[in-house]
Amino acid sequence: MSLVSAAFLAFVAAALLLYYVLPKSIRLWVVLAASLAFAGFLGFYTLIFVLVSAVLCYVGGLLAGPSRKTAVRNVFTVITVVINLALLCAVKYYNVIGLASERLNLLFGATDKTNTFFLYAVPVGMSFYVLQTTGYILDCRWEKIAPEKNFFKVLLFSCYFPQLMSGPMNTYSALTEEFEKAKSVKFSLERISDGAVRVAWGFFKKLVIAERAAMPVNMIFADHATFTGWYVPLGVFFFAIQLYSDFSGCMDVVIGVSHMFGIELPENFNCPFFSKTVKEYWRRWHITLGAWLRDYLMYPILKSAPLIKLGDWSKAKLGKKRGKKVPTYVALLILWFAVGYWHGGLWNYVIGSGILHFIYIVLGMIFEPVSKKIRPKIKADKLYFRIFQSLRTFVLMLTGFVFFRSASIRDGVDMYAAIFRKGGAALNWANFTASGMNLANLIVLIVAVLVVLLVDAYKYRPSEDEPARSLIAALRSKGVVLLWAAFMLLLLATLIFGMYGLGYDSGSFIYARI
Repeated sequence: MSLVSAAFLAFVAAALLLYYVLPKSIRLWVVLAASLAFAGFLGFYTLIFVLVSAVLCYVGGLLAGPSRKTAVRNVFTVITVVINLALLCAVKYYNVIGLASERLNLLFGATDKTNTFFLYAVPVGMSFYVLQTTGYILDCRWEKIAPEKNFFKVLLFSCYFPQLMSGPMNTYSALTEEFEKAKSVKFSLERISDGAVRVAWGFFKKLVIAERAAMPVNMIFADHATFTGWYVPLGVFFFAIQLYSDFSGCMDVVIGVSHMFGIELPENFNCPFFSKTVKEYWRRWHITLGAWLRDYLMYPILKSAPLIKLGDWSKAKLGKKRGKKVPTYVALLILWFAVGYWHGGLWNYVIGSGILHFIYIVLGMIFEPVSKKIRPKIKADKLYFRIFQSLRTFVLMLTGFVFFRSASIRDGVDMYAAIFRKGGAALNWANFTASGMNLANLIVLIVAVLVVLLVDAYKYRPSEDEPARSLIAALRSKGVVLLWAAFMLLLLATLIFGMYGLGYDSGSFIYARI
C-alpha cells in the first residue's frame, strides 16, 4: 500500500474513526491493530519480519536489562543485536548476496537457486524499524530505560504504522511518551485540519514535483552514453529535486497522519539545501538517522578502549592538538561508511552517501583554522556570501548524488566521464520532451519548486538546532479560513497537476526502498 494512494487515505480515515469513536482505554489497541494490518497490506514477509524484529527487541531488552551480571548482559546484547542486524543485512542487501552467488556460479558452473528467497522477501521499511529496535536493546543495556515487560507495548513501538515504511526513527522513551499522551487526546477539528494540510503538502511534493522531476532523471541515468555533456549535471540537478521532494514529502505525510492521532513524531528535515557546510547539511537532512548513528555508533566507538588508546598514542606522536583529532577521524570514517552501507550495501552507496561526505567534513575540519582567518576579511555575515556557501554545499552534495542514483560504482564513474564525452545527443528541447518533460510539465515543475523554495525560506533558521517555523501554525493564526484555503489550493493543484490515476504507476517513495 503506497502512502500516496486513495487506499492509504481510506485506511487512515477508518483508523481515525475507530480511534476517536471507541473508548479511550482501547485507543492504543486500535493503533496496534491498524499497524499490524498495515504491515500485512505491505506484504506477508513485511508482517513476519516486523513480528520477528519485535520479538528480538522484547527479548533482547529483557536479557540486556540490569537484573543480570554485566558479562551475561553483554553477551545477550551482542547476540540479539547481531541477529537483528544480520537479518537486516541478509534480506535488505539481497542484491549483494545475489551478485556474490552469481560470481560463484560463473566460477563453478552451478545454477543459482539460493537467492530466490531474497528476491521476494524484501520487507518494506526494514532498515528503519530494525535500527529503531536495535536502539531499544542498547538503551536497556546502557540503562537509559528499564526493559519493558509488556510485549504489546514493544510491538507497537516496533511497528507504529505511519513511520513503518520510511521513519522518522524514534527512541522508545520518546515514542511511548507520545503514546501515553495520546490516551487522553480529545477529538479536535484543528488537529485533523492541521494534519490534513501537512498530508496534502506531502502529496503535492510527491505527485506534482518528484514524479515529474523523475522523467528526465530516468532518461539521462539510463542512457548516459547518449546523453552526455550538460545532460549529466542537469540530470543530477533534477534528481536532487526529485529526492528532496520525494523524501520530505513522505515525511510530511507520515508526520501529518500521526499528528491526527495526537502522536507527534520528530521532524526529519530542516531546510537542508540552505546549509552552509556539508556538516550542517547532514544535521538538517535525515535528522533522525544522523541522531541514531551519532548516539548508537559514533559516541560508543569514541568511548571504546581501542579508540582511547589510539588517542593516547596519536597525542604522544603528533602532539596534543593534532593527536586528539585522530580518533575522531577514525570514528567519522566508520560512521560514514555505515551511512553509505545503510543506504544500499553497494559501493556506489558507500561512496555517494558515505565516504565522499567523510572526506568533505574532514577537509573542512582540517582547514577550519585557515577559514577562520579568511572569513572576517570577506564579511561572512553578508547575504551574498551565505548564498555562495549554500550553493557550494549544494554542488558538493550533487557529486554524491551521481553515485547514489547510479546503478553501480562503475556506472557512477562513467556518468562523470560522460560530462566530457563527445558525440552524444545535442542539448536540445526535443530530447527532453522525449522523456515526457514537455513545456507544460517544465512550467508546472518550476512553479511548484519555487513554491517549495519559498516555504523553506519562510521556515529556515540559521541555527540547525532551532526548530523550523511552522507555516501551518502561521496560517492558522490568521484564521481557519486561510488554512482551509491553503488545503483546498494544495488539493486542487495535486488533482490537476499531479501525476497519478489509471494507467499511471506512481513510484513508491525512494527511501521506502532503502
